[in-house]
Amino acid sequence: MAILAEYHKPQTLAEALDLLADNASRRVPLAGGTHLVAALETRQRQDVDGVVDLAGLDLAFIERDESHLRVGAMATLSALVEHPLCVTLAGGILPRTARFEGPQNLCNAATVGGLVALAEPDSELYGALLALDAAVAAVDREGRKSLRSLDAYSANRSRRAGEAELISEIRISLAPSESGHARIARTPMDRCIVAAVAVNAADGVFSQPSATDQDGARLVFCGVGGRPLLADGALNPAGDFKGSAEYRLAMSDVVRQRALTALNGAP
Repeated sequence: MAILAEYHKPQTLAEALDLLADNASRRVPLAGGTHLVAALETRQRQDVDGVVDLAGLDLAFIERDESHLRVGAMATLSALVEHPLCVTLAGGILPRTARFEGPQNLCNAATVGGLVALAEPDSELYGALLALDAAVAAVDREGRKSLRSLDAYSANRSRRAGEAELISEIRISLAPSESGHARIARTPMDRCIVAAVAVNAADGVFSQPSATDQDGARLVFCGVGGRPLLADGALNPAGDFKGSAEYRLAMSDVVRQRALTALNGAP
């Protein structure tokens, strides 16, 4: 069992940010707890004095405005992929990739904000959000709100280390789009060794046009870097028990072609 000196459950974002910004104690945010609790109990994390439980915040909403699906940071992965708009969005790419995040009980607890904050290299659901050009809304201790592309948010997360900022919601365009997905794993339901997600927006509008190929598809790789990466970035995989760096690089070409083939509707 994890032993903590402090447990806080704030009722407002401002209170949560004040607790996280207080340098007198080493506090970390607690969302679904699917990763943090295990790390605390196994003593992988020994740099934590207390947690700030975000469950009391009103951030579990999923709603739409005129052009976007707005997903609160505390919405669970299950709630996201079961939402009627997500079932058909881009050919159902969100539920298709979410099934590889882990078993149902994990998806019932894990949150969208936690998934974005972790940005795990082999998270195909994160890859799908990145391919869909999702945006991250965040709030800092001074109440300043920001809206950044998911790629920009994750690329700058190390620079923001130590700053009190919390994700409030994820925004996903509801513009018509199509998708393709391909993966290589040890077994059909294992987390991937390498995967690719391709999305082609009907209006052709993405925040980073350089991240699209000659056909206008936005392509994301999983398993070939420190987090899922847009195809215009440098692929720098690390070898592990599932596959060497060389194998991952070679297989990235394979899943790329398969994802683009699926996007174009080929059998």
